[in-house]
Amino acid sequence: MADKPVYSTATGSQKQAVKSARGGAYKPAAGPCKMRLETKGRGGKVVTVLFNLTLPTEAAARELMQEIQAACGCGATFKDQTIELRGDWRDRVEAYASAKGLRFVRAGG
Repeated sequence: MADKPVYSTATGSQKQAVKSARGGAYKPAAGPCKMRLETKGRGGKVVTVLFNLTLPTEAAARELMQEIQAACGCGATFKDQTIELRGDWRDRVEAYASAKGLRFVRAGG
């Protein structure tokens, strides 16, 4: 039993491997862009989530997020290949996207 190490730093940190496996590279979706309203796990706050994005690159998706954020005047974040806008902005997002030539389908109701 004395031959087995109790603690070793030889393997390094495992956090980086978990982070890269979770996030992955950005992949454009094949179907239509979708949006839904979420409140679960957010303390009752409403969040508009744009997912299934068909934009070619992550940079284009982040640029779209910043443009929608400026048009709506709200906070936003890009995580796990989705855009999250703080608040219920479905109508404004549809109007802005149609002016830009994009189409968002409402999902979940």
